[in-house]
Amino acid sequence: MFRPRGLGIPFANSRVVTRSTHARAAEVAASQNPRALKWTFRRDQEVVVCELSLSPDHREYELRIQPPWNPTGTSAESFEDARSAFERHAAIERILVNEGWSLESFESTSLSG
Repeated sequence: MFRPRGLGIPFANSRVVTRSTHARAAEVAASQNPRALKWTFRRDQEVVVCELSLSPDHREYELRIQPPWNPTGTSAESFEDARSAFERHAAIERILVNEGWSLESFESTSLSG
């Protein structure tokens, strides 16, 4: 069975990241047309769902994970910027793939419609 090593621990990254004008423009564009991104991973009969979207007040990004081994349901992490949220998602994806999971589907839906 998959052991969620590191999934509950914030991604350790001591680098200071300078955001470029292009990155900031992308975040502004995303906030004007917010989307929810959903990745579904499968290994045998188990499914893990990762969702990334803006918080209801559009002030931060939320990464929610629905692992089958979490009896309390979905866990969520919040991020001030999209880059940090995507870096965290990439770290989780690497862990899953290394443990034998594969991407079953990806969805992108508009939050404004």
